[in-house]
Amino acid sequence: MGNKSFYTVPFVWNKTLWVTTFVMFIFWIGFSVWNLWNIFNYDNDTSALIALIVFNMTMLPTILICEGLAPQRLEIGEKQLVILRRYKSVVIYADEVLSVEELPKNALRGAVRTAGVGGLFGYFGSYYKAGIGSFKLYATSFDNLFLVKLVNGKKIVFSCSEPEKMSHFKA
Repeated sequence: MGNKSFYTVPFVWNKTLWVTTFVMFIFWIGFSVWNLWNIFNYDNDTSALIALIVFNMTMLPTILICEGLAPQRLEIGEKQLVILRRYKSVVIYADEVLSVEELPKNALRGAVRTAGVGGLFGYFGSYYKAGIGSFKLYATSFDNLFLVKLVNGKKIVFSCSEPEKMSHFKA
């Protein structure tokens, strides 16, 4: 048997992420049902119909975009790391990497989200943290975080549920 060319590691959700995503879905369903109830129980209630349409025209694309951009799996190989997402995967080539370091627990405490998502299907987008600077985050947990510094100055932080597999990436 030969060595595997890459390892696939799932992005495992933490409890906060499960709760946040669940609460958003319950809110979406609850608000929609409440508006439907108003539409069928009150004559000429156009405000409930408008609220239902506008709310669902906002929520549906939000859910689809967040789910599509959320990190799903991490592929770790010798020459590249791939953060697999439904819409656009992120590929990090070993020859573009300056360094890879495992971040200590709570390393992102106090980080500021400058653009992105903070709890619906994951934590991803652009963030800023003093000591790290600006970085792209792809995580579903704040345990086992890795910081990748690229030759071009960009920084990427991601979670890895099986950190021992990161030793297979030869940066």
